[in-house]
Amino acid sequence: MSINFRLWVISSFVVVLLICSIGVWVFINSINKTNDLENFHSNLKSTRILLLEVNKLKEDILVVDNSETKFYTNNVSITEERFKELNLKITSFLHYFEKSKILEKYSLQKKIENLKTQIIEHNQNYNQLIYLYKLKGFKSFGLEGKMRNYAHNIYDFNNKEVQFYCLMLRRHEKDFLLRKDLSYVHQFNTVCQKFIDMINKNPSITNKDKSYLIDQLYFYNKYFLSLARIESRIGVKGRTGNLEKSKTIFNLIASDIESLDAEVKQLIVKQKENLKKETLTLLLILILFLLSAIIILSSIITNSVKSISLSFSFYINSGFNFEAISYKKSLIKEFNSINLGFFKMAKEINIFTNFFKEKVHERTLAIQQQKEEILNQQLAIETHNKTLLSNNRELSKQKQLLSRKNNEKLESLRYAKRIQKAIQPTTVEFKSYFEDCFVYYKPKDVVSGDFYLIYDNQFSNNSKINFVTADCTGHGVPGAIMSVLGINTIQKIIQEQKVLEPGLILNKLDKDINQVLVHGKIKEEIVADGMDIAVFTFDKNNYLLEYSIAKFPNYIVRNSEIITLETHKYSIGFSFFESEQKKFGTNQFQLLPGDCLYLFSDGFPDQFGGPNNKKYKYSNIKSLLLKIYKLDMKSQKNIIQDEFKSWKGNYSQIDDVMMIGIQF
Repeated sequence: MSINFRLWVISSFVVVLLICSIGVWVFINSINKTNDLENFHSNLKSTRILLLEVNKLKEDILVVDNSETKFYTNNVSITEERFKELNLKITSFLHYFEKSKILEKYSLQKKIENLKTQIIEHNQNYNQLIYLYKLKGFKSFGLEGKMRNYAHNIYDFNNKEVQFYCLMLRRHEKDFLLRKDLSYVHQFNTVCQKFIDMINKNPSITNKDKSYLIDQLYFYNKYFLSLARIESRIGVKGRTGNLEKSKTIFNLIASDIESLDAEVKQLIVKQKENLKKETLTLLLILILFLLSAIIILSSIITNSVKSISLSFSFYINSGFNFEAISYKKSLIKEFNSINLGFFKMAKEINIFTNFFKEKVHERTLAIQQQKEEILNQQLAIETHNKTLLSNNRELSKQKQLLSRKNNEKLESLRYAKRIQKAIQPTTVEFKSYFEDCFVYYKPKDVVSGDFYLIYDNQFSNNSKINFVTADCTGHGVPGAIMSVLGINTIQKIIQEQKVLEPGLILNKLDKDINQVLVHGKIKEEIVADGMDIAVFTFDKNNYLLEYSIAKFPNYIVRNSEIITLETHKYSIGFSFFESEQKKFGTNQFQLLPGDCLYLFSDGFPDQFGGPNNKKYKYSNIKSLLLKIYKLDMKSQKNIIQDEFKSWKGNYSQIDDVMMIGIQF
């Protein structure tokens, strides 16, 4: 009977396992189909979002990249990089769609092929737009840059009638660029013809100047007409172009994706309904079979369990007395084995109970011994703790000594700062020479290696002003020592030796500094320190600026244009890398009222900060100055100060910062 029972149990288990396996296979297969559809649908949505971003890049060409310099150079702009990045993602999604089993199973191949073709066409149109916008240019780049140069050449001709016609041409040019209306091209050509007639008939213009003006006007007109043709290809008022074509293609792509999205949604809903029906059917079959098997097995097992329960009860009620165990033989072989196993277990429990009683006694003795050892260790720890407290008091005394010495050094540095401020002009003194100016001076440490000076020219009846800015090697105490050496040497050259020409001042300064740092020393002892410096003489009557600059950064801003004054490639002081004797010359620059001169050390452009902890760089200095140069100098200083603070953030200042602005 036991054998039949075992076979019946095994058979029942096999049937249940088979039903479960079939159910699991059907369920997994349905889930995979659903997941494939949902993944396909999710990637379709992602593709749609990416295409929306790509389409938005058309607006970014006008809004963002028109003001980005590298958009018109060989470098790739931010928008182009973003387009390539998005296009790679879209291409990866298209590869996924093409390889998906969904296409063949639900006959979607043709729709994906059409979608791929339209996306390729959309990308080609976008690349064409990029090409046209770069060719068109902006401000000083491309066709607009060339037009602007020729327009400025015409306007700079000193004739009010010429300037009037030039302004008329510029107005029609701007109207066309803003309104994209080809009627302004006709108006531009009409004014251009009138302009030529005026030039030819004007007796006050020489033949040479007429030839020059007509030549400049020819190229201005030529590049304007080229720009108009490019704008027509991009898209102007009343006509279609690449922009309209891009919009049409994108609308087709959006429509196809929406249609495909709706179709996939319906397939997902249908697949989920099928999964629900198949799961419910298999669960019903499994439940019916299990109920039948349970009822039959329960009736067979119940009697055998009663026999085993009686044996357990006798053992427990006897207080786990091994001699009290007795059992009735069962008709099922497996239950007889359980009874025999229980009997064996009770016998082993009896043996282990006696064994553990002895072990508990031994363990109690061991614990007592460990307790005594712990008490001894506690006494040793208390002794060690007293020693640590004594050492801590000694460390506290040393800390107080170090703090006192540190305060003494700080006091010395503060005194050095007062000395350094005393030998430099104050901001108020600097402003007494220039009505609108600012001095932004921020040392890295207490004292600084940057300095500035200003003097009256003693031989010009106060019509000339000498001023100096310098950045010495290093910062803190070393830089301050170098700056004091430089200030004293310059004052000696200007005030005692009466040398006022900027180039001669630098030549004598270089000689005197080298005399101090190099003279009488062997090569290993030479200190290769020095300074970057700029020396200026400003003639207030003639607005003439004489200067000599040794590697010191400087910019003049005039009418939204940055002008960098000529600098010498070497600094003041000894250098192991200079193969020829240094010679500083004096240069001249004709200023105009309203020109702004900016002098600054490398502390600001070299400062690390921003979101990526990078250098500020000179390009950002230029951009900042072009934004603020029209403001008064006090407002400019506040903006520069806030910009430096914002850029530096929580990072450490790496060098002394000095920036001087003067409006002439």
